[in-house]
Amino acid sequence: MHGRSELRVGYVTDTDGFHRLASEWRSLAAKSVRATVFQSYDWNAVWWRHYGEKTSRRLCIVTFHSDAGDLVGLAPFYKSFYYATLLKRLSFIGLGASDYLDVIAPEEHREAVLAALDGAMLGAGGWQIADLQQLREGGLVRDMSEGPLRATESIGEPCPYISLPKTWPDFLVTLGKKTRSNIGYYERSLHKLFEVQIGWVAEPEKLDAEMTALFNLHQRRWNKRWLPGVFGSPKTQLFHRDVALSLLEQGHLRLFRISLDGETQAALYCFSFGDRISYYQGGFEPTMAKLSLGTVLTATAIRTAIEEGKTVFDFLRGDEEYKAKWTPLAKRNTRRIAVRTPLLKPLANGARALEQAIEIRAKTLARRFK
Repeated sequence: MHGRSELRVGYVTDTDGFHRLASEWRSLAAKSVRATVFQSYDWNAVWWRHYGEKTSRRLCIVTFHSDAGDLVGLAPFYKSFYYATLLKRLSFIGLGASDYLDVIAPEEHREAVLAALDGAMLGAGGWQIADLQQLREGGLVRDMSEGPLRATESIGEPCPYISLPKTWPDFLVTLGKKTRSNIGYYERSLHKLFEVQIGWVAEPEKLDAEMTALFNLHQRRWNKRWLPGVFGSPKTQLFHRDVALSLLEQGHLRLFRISLDGETQAALYCFSFGDRISYYQGGFEPTMAKLSLGTVLTATAIRTAIEEGKTVFDFLRGDEEYKAKWTPLAKRNTRRIAVRTPLLKPLANGARALEQAIEIRAKTLARRFK
């Protein structure tokens, strides 16, 4: 079945049904070249366990099957209340923690899935506003032309990335002379001063301790600015411990680390999935800033991506200064809000504008305390 052939649409609304999709979901994501780690079963299943299962949120996973019974598309939605209203919102599972959100489908079924998506969303019922956030340039939903859903689109954060060449030397020549020189200089300096180990965590029994090191290093940097940091809450840390273990078991985790004299002093929390390695968060010992551990470890992660045959090193959301040192390239996510009736459009747009103003203010304050 290809192109715009008819698909059978189904809805999974309970947790047991969610988990029964595991094998098919993993296979579908592996075949879908536009999917990222944030569309993987493992990321979404752990997110739902921590943020959805015991809340008022309700599953609404839309499945698309061919006449032969094969799963050829999947839209991992859930329903929740829209802010402090009685209106119901349809959103992607993973909202908040995920840098990219999308529908999953292999290329040969992309058109058919997109053609069926509007009707499938309307058929789900029980919601008034569809709030589709973090839509990646090149993702499936971004290709979706406007249908019966009344959609408003807004531009989101930049997502810097490196288009990787085939070899490490080919990448080095794309960097500025100073950055290129610093990579070797800082690593040589470390070996002169310490017993150094640089690599990534592959053993499940070591993961918990290294995740603790990541959290501590990340939080020390942010707490120094009187800010909470991404890993500030125990709930967030528990989610990332669980999702990191699930991704490690599936071969997708790349938790890079620098150990100096036996103690982890820098960590990069990355994911290897599809055509890219994605850099999610990092933590570095603030008292060792002059040794530029971040430069050394980011170079290690990029080199690993090249060695694994990846074509993209993705810095994910945010325009932090350190990313510009590595690449001038960036794409932008978008947010699409659709309503069932035009009467709801002013309310949806007003809530979105208020939320974006608060987010911009928070990021401005964070930069001020750098």
